[in-house]
Parts: sequence; C-alpha cells; structure tokens
Amino acid sequence: MTRPRLHGTTLARRHARQRGAVAIIMGLVIVVLVGFVGLALDLGKLYVAKSELQNSADSCALAAARDLTGATPLAISEAAGITAGSRNQALFQKEQVQLVASSSVTYTDSLSNPFLDKDSSTYALNTIKYVRCDVSRVGIAHWFAQVLNAMPGINIGPSTVAAFAVATTTSAQTTCAIPVFVCRPDTATPPVPGGYTIGQWLTTKAGTEDKDSVAYGGGNFGWADLTGGTSAKEMANQLKGAGQCNLPSLGAEIGTTGEKASLADEWNSRFGIIKAGKTLGVTDFTGFTYTDATWIAKFNAYDGSSTDSLGNAQPNFLAARKAYNAYQGDATTLLDTQGSAAAKSVYEAGADRRLVLAPIVDCTTLATPGTHKIPVTGWACLLMVEPMQKGGNNSTVRLEYRGDSSIAGSPCASQGMPGSSTSAGPLVPVLVQ
Repeated sequence: MTRPRLHGTTLARRHARQRGAVAIIMGLVIVVLVGFVGLALDLGKLYVAKSELQNSADSCALAAARDLTGATPLAISEAAGITAGSRNQALFQKEQVQLVASSSVTYTDSLSNPFLDKDSSTYALNTIKYVRCDVSRVGIAHWFAQVLNAMPGINIGPSTVAAFAVATTTSAQTTCAIPVFVCRPDTATPPVPGGYTIGQWLTTKAGTEDKDSVAYGGGNFGWADLTGGTSAKEMANQLKGAGQCNLPSLGAEIGTTGEKASLADEWNSRFGIIKAGKTLGVTDFTGFTYTDATWIAKFNAYDGSSTDSLGNAQPNFLAARKAYNAYQGDATTLLDTQGSAAAKSVYEAGADRRLVLAPIVDCTTLATPGTHKIPVTGWACLLMVEPMQKGGNNSTVRLEYRGDSSIAGSPCASQGMPGSSTSAGPLVPVLVQ
C-alpha cells in the first residue's frame, strides 16, 4: 500500500513542476508575441510620422524655391519655406511640425556642392539654384515595443524620424505657338520704346508674298514658319493643329514669309467660324470676337470691360469662354469672313486655342532685301482677338499682348506645371530630391 501512495505523490509533483515550466514558457511567449505585435504597430506609427514629415519638407522646399529669383534675399525664401512647412502636422495630425530657422532651410548653387544656411552661404545670390528643407521629430514614444525590454540585452527607447526635400525652379509648360512673329517693341513700326502694355492690341505688319523678298510696312507682327522654312502648308497645319509645341530655342532662326492670304480659313477655325464642306481644327471654347465695332476700348479684351458701337456692355474673353459664346456673325463684327458660327456643342467640346505663344524678333533686320530668316529673342503670350477677312486682309488682323511668356501668372502657362528645358513659361518650383 505504501508504494502506490509514493508513486502517486511522485507523479503529482512531476506534473506540478511541468505546469510551472509551461506557465513560465507561455509567459515568455506572450511577452514576445505582444512585443512583436507592438513592434509592428510602432513601426506603422513611425511610417505615418515619416510620411507626414515628408509632406512638411516638400511644402517647405517648394515654397522656398519660389523665391530663388537671383535677386530676392534668402531671408524671404527661408521665411516662406518655414511658414509653409510649419502649416503641416505630424503624429496623426495631432501636433504642428516645428522647423528651425538657419538649420531647416539651406541653399546651394549645385547639387555637387554643400548646402549652407542663409547666414553661412558663400554662394553669389544670383547663382543659388537649389534649396533643401530638413524636418525631424525626436522622442517619439512607442506604444508596445518597450515590452521587449523585459528580455535580456534589449533596450528600446523613443525614436527619431527625419525627412528632407530639395527643390529648384524651372520654366513651366506653355501653350503651343502659332506661326507668327512679334516685333521687339523698339523695332516695331512705329517703335514702342517703353515696351508693349499688357492688354495692348498689336496689328499685323502689311507685307508682300513675293518669293524673292519680304518687304513689310507698319505693324507689330507678321507671319512666320517656326520650323525655319516658309511653307504655307506647314503654317496651315500648325493653325489647324496644336501649333508648334516643340518651341525653337532662343537664338534659333525662324522663317519669315510675307502675307499668307490662304491661311484665313485655318486662322478662323480657332474662332469656330466654319464654311460648308470644310473640316478644320478644334475651335476655342468661345468664338466671341473683338473688333472696332464690338469692343470700343480696343484694349484688354482678355479680362477688361467695354461696350460695342451701340453702347451695349460686352463680355470679355474670360466671361465669353466661360459661357461658350459663339462668333457673333459678320453683320455684328463688321468683318467679311463668309463663314458662320459653330454650334454651342462644338464650343463646349473645344480647347484653349486663342491664347497662344509667338516668338519675339528684331524686326529691323527685315528691312534687308531677301531676308527670309530671323533669330528668336524671346516669347510673347498673345490672345487672338479677331478673325481674318476673306482673302486674308491682314491689315485688320489683331492680337492682344498678354505679356512676356515667362512672367508670373502668364495665361499662356499650363496650370504652372513644370516643362522641359526648352519651355518658355514662367518659372515654377519643382522637387528634385
């Protein structure tokens, strides 16, 4: 009887010891599992913080780069960057991001050179092209990962997350060019020494179609083949199509062609003026035309105000485009296009076709007999205000000057989107790192 009791007691003690060991192992396993689950959650928290800080760094760099003009003090650029970056929040949008002046925003003239703060910079102001913004958040406490500190040799403390961004400026995308040139103001006939005024109407230079010479009279602009030749067919295709989108670089030569009466229909197609049996290019959102009869001011049809010859208020181009207003008809505009306005549905399916680019050239060289090519010295933003009359009576065709294409806020820029190295739009900030 004694052995069975001893045997039972031994088994009970052994089971008790096993239960104790299992409890210890399970406790350790639970700690590890909780730690790793917590580690995953904490890493997710850090990832979110990193994304939030990156947004702040991007905002800072883009805002600071906008003031890299070569003349604006770096203090203005730095202030713009810090203001924009600090408007972001981190840690699940619960606290404002903090940027420190003279350490968060730094500058360089080349990506191969070090970034220096505005007070330490040794680069000439007009050579600084890049700005870098650094943002960090220290002491980010963990939710669960510190549980792993219960294990020997592990010591997990608060974390630091950082982000940076580098930005510069580049020319914006622009609308495409049409096959005309604009005389540099001081070389127009008569000269405009003070330069053209935004809103000013420019008149076509009267000229000849003589294949051996291009003799021009007074005016501000004339026909040009932007591909370098003098082909009327190529110019017609540019007017019917998108235009010349691969813009010639400054200094490149374009062809000057004299008058091109045959281009009237292609020009007028952008106004939605159609003729029976003809299929032309996409029209603008509006064909509303501005002439001596429909816009007495003869100035700033883009966003200005004026009346017609009867004293009735007329919509400017922005208002007409918003309402998809059609071409008023020859009887109203006092033109002789011999075409009719497209249906409203055609205008509603249109595009920006009357805000265009044109190269600026030195028109004094056109006085030389036999001159057929001329170098590009700049780019102008223009509004096509009126159609061409039957037979291409160019003496009545006018364009409205909307400024140099590179000025801030140019209506010829495409939403401020960065363009290629040959773009002629205003400078806009772009991230490079």
